[in-house]
Amino acid sequence: MIRPIPAALLALCLAGPAHAEEIGECLFDRDTLTFAGTPLEQATCLLRKIELGAVRKPQPLPPVIVRLMREGGAPSPAMKAAAIAAFPEPYRAYAIQHADAAVSQTEEGLPLLYFVIHDTSTPFYAHEPFPKRLNADWKVNAFTPYMDGTFAKAPVAHIFLNRVGQIWAGHEFQEGWRATKLESRVVGSRARGRFVHIETVQPRRFLPGATSRGQTEGPKPGFTREQYRMLAALYVYTSARAGRWLIPAQHNTVDSTIPDAHDDPQNFDLKAFGKELEKLVGKPKG
Repeated sequence: MIRPIPAALLALCLAGPAHAEEIGECLFDRDTLTFAGTPLEQATCLLRKIELGAVRKPQPLPPVIVRLMREGGAPSPAMKAAAIAAFPEPYRAYAIQHADAAVSQTEEGLPLLYFVIHDTSTPFYAHEPFPKRLNADWKVNAFTPYMDGTFAKAPVAHIFLNRVGQIWAGHEFQEGWRATKLESRVVGSRARGRFVHIETVQPRRFLPGATSRGQTEGPKPGFTREQYRMLAALYVYTSARAGRWLIPAQHNTVDSTIPDAHDDPQNFDLKAFGKELEKLVGKPKG
């Protein structure tokens, strides 16, 4: 049985920083580079549902995530192998090549701890409708804009995952990288290596009557089954390399209360992610 969000934790989430050194609704500590609470409490805050306008609402965690956060430990070799087997080529060969490599750590030696889910919010269709065959559309699924410097001089995340489940690595998990305002604008280089970042391809368009890029909507459903399946495999694989179950998070909840924070991932179905994760690590007993 999934417990509701504890009232004390919810109050912390909604009250804002307790003092100057704690940042955002989930209370990120500048010194420890960690959000407040146990791994389960952190995941509960960081996996709140993100609605239009970046409105964040509590939602229950899937039982499998509750179990992993409570019990701790790390993926077994069999779980790691199952995750690798789920990957499509050529990423599978790439993952095998780096399977025993260390993952990132901060400049002070703090280990990788957070697995952050984003959506690309591109391609952008302005006031035009999304393509009828959205999930198979070459413009939507092409990795080229993320590779050729269209959006930034370097890839903005570790992984890019398109709507048919193909994966392109912008940075290997050994490399500390930043993809949130918390890392780049607030904490700075000290935070590099504490987070890995997964960009899931999801286009956007203006909400009816809107003209600001801050007022956009993604398609519904937001992610495809293939994306949830690969997200689960990437989570298990990265956690296995880290030697611990990483704490799952979302771009917007990581950056909550920071000005101009992004509103992604939109339309993320936490239950669907949990179901795919269960296929790799097993269902909780009882």
